[in-house]
Amino acid sequence: MLPSLYGRWISDLLGGPLPEEQAATCGDCVQCQSHVPEGYRFADATKCCTYVPALANFLVGGGLKAGSLVGRERLLRRMTALPASVTPHGLDATEDERERYREILAAEQFGRDPSLFCPYYIGEAGGLCGVWRHRNGICATWYCKHDRGARGQRFWQALEVLLTAVERELSHWCACTILFDETPHTEDGEAAWSRWSGREADFFRRAAELVEALTWSEVQALVGPAIEAQVGDVLAAHAALAGPLPDALRLGTIRVSHRGDDRSRVVTYLDTDALELPTALLDLLPRFDGRPTGEVLTELRGLGVEVSPELLRLLVDFELLTAAA
Repeated sequence: MLPSLYGRWISDLLGGPLPEEQAATCGDCVQCQSHVPEGYRFADATKCCTYVPALANFLVGGGLKAGSLVGRERLLRRMTALPASVTPHGLDATEDERERYREILAAEQFGRDPSLFCPYYIGEAGGLCGVWRHRNGICATWYCKHDRGARGQRFWQALEVLLTAVERELSHWCACTILFDETPHTEDGEAAWSRWSGREADFFRRAAELVEALTWSEVQALVGPAIEAQVGDVLAAHAALAGPLPDALRLGTIRVSHRGDDRSRVVTYLDTDALELPTALLDLLPRFDGRPTGEVLTELRGLGVEVSPELLRLLVDFELLTAAA
C-alpha cells in the first residue's frame, strides 16, 4: 500500500487503517495479463511506469539512506546525469519528460509506449520499483483497478492531492531549515545552496531525517493552513466509502465493450477497470429508473432475480447505477 511514512501519517488522520486495494497487483501486473483486451493491456516491459516522478527532497534522501542498492544507484545516476533537475526541493522531472508524458496520454498509450520510462524502474522479477518505499504521492495512490470502483478511486485521488501538497510544503520547509538555519553563512554572500555543491546527497539525507521524525499532528502544525481543504476532501471521500446507498437509483453512463450471450464486459469510470457481469443482469439495469430502490428490487424479485446488498453496492460503486437526481 502506501510507503510506511505516508501510511503512518494517513492512518493517524483517518483514525484507523486505509482501504485495501487487492485487485491492482503491482508485483504481478494484472493489466499485463493475456485476458485483458488489446488496447487496454499494458506492455510487459513497461507496466504503468511510462511516467517520470518528481521526488521531494526528503523522499530522495530516504531512498539514499534506506532504499535498495539498485534504487540508490539509480538516484545517484540521475542526479549526476541531470544536475539541472537537482534543486533544494528535490529531484525533478525535466520539461521534455513532462511534455512526452502529455503526448503519451493524448495518444492513449499510457502503459504501452516505452519512449518514456521511469528511471527508477528495475526490469527484473516482473518489474520492480527502485524507490518503492520512498515513492511520491502520485505513484503511491495510483491504481489501475479499485476494489470499490469509482468510490475507491475518488478516495485515492483526494489522497493524491493531499500528499502532493504535503510534499510541496514539507520540501520547502526542509530546504529553508537546512539552508537558512543549519548552513553556515558566509561574509562574501555566497548562496547557501552553492555550499552544498557536490554534497547534494547529504542535503537530501538531512531532509529525510527532518521529515521522518514528524508525526501527522506535527505535519499539520507545520503546514496546516496550506492543506486544510485537502484534508477535508480526504476525510469526506473516506466517509463516503461507508456511506449508505441512495434511496433512488438510475442507470449510469456505461460502455459495453463486449456483449456475450451469458456474460458482458462494461466500462464505466475507468478504462482499465472494466466489470464483467451476467448479460441478463445488464439487461435489467434500466429498470432502475429513478423509482425508490426498494420498489425496483421487489419488482426484480418478482421476476425471479435476487439482487443482494453486496451486488447492489458493487453496481453503485462502479457507477453502473447512480443516484437519481
